[in-house]
Amino acid sequence: MTKIIPIKELKIKETAARELPKDIEERVQVYWNELTAKYPGMFNGALYSVINMENDDGIVTITCEPSDYAHYKYSEIKDLGEYACRSMYAGCILVSSDKKLFVSLNGVGSEFVGKIQGIGGVMDPSDRFIGGAIHEDGSTDNNKLSPLVTAFRELGEEVGKEIRDSVTDIGKSYLVTNDNKYGFPFVFYSNLDSKTIQHAFDSFKKETGSNEVDRLISFGKDDMAELEKYESGQDIGVVDLLKIIMGEWTTNPVP
Repeated sequence: MTKIIPIKELKIKETAARELPKDIEERVQVYWNELTAKYPGMFNGALYSVINMENDDGIVTITCEPSDYAHYKYSEIKDLGEYACRSMYAGCILVSSDKKLFVSLNGVGSEFVGKIQGIGGVMDPSDRFIGGAIHEDGSTDNNKLSPLVTAFRELGEEVGKEIRDSVTDIGKSYLVTNDNKYGFPFVFYSNLDSKTIQHAFDSFKKETGSNEVDRLISFGKDDMAELEKYESGQDIGVVDLLKIIMGEWTTNPVP
């Protein structure tokens, strides 16, 4: 079952990676060899796995450890119990100036081809907040792992710098999880209208040949029936999250 939690505050605690039992490590490698033989373009990149999640009325605490994509893919097909890799990812729902909600339809360069998802991807070890205020207890946010940094990086990589640089405001953030992976989508507000966003994305694809995203799909507040057509073709929680945002628009005007 997918849970969607509005985040008031997010705390991320990093721990050292646990050593996998030898038999699991060997099985992960065997399966990864099978995958790369079938899909030569697959890359075993670094990511983070959630060990524990606590939610105290919107104050969310995540404890995570370093892992990799091979471990995550094997965890998808085998129940590894406490040694399962539960990946962390982040991204955005992009809101145009004429109040359209944009998500991405995954292209052939994505393992989720044909499904809609927020514009985003896996959190990278380099996605860290640099700078920031010093808190009353003397702590600082400097060099802390940040899903917001991931969301901006992925926005630029997947749909282009022009769209990324058009973001003028950041709305609510959420935790979306099915207990196998943990997503942190933000609501980003762009100063571009929906037609300009589509044009900018088409230009980006033409210039770069990027195939991660096939196209951008947008929904207005009156497009609930159209949105529901994607119930069977979505990454976890996307349709329900869009419904939540649309529902809030009926009571709270968007910026």
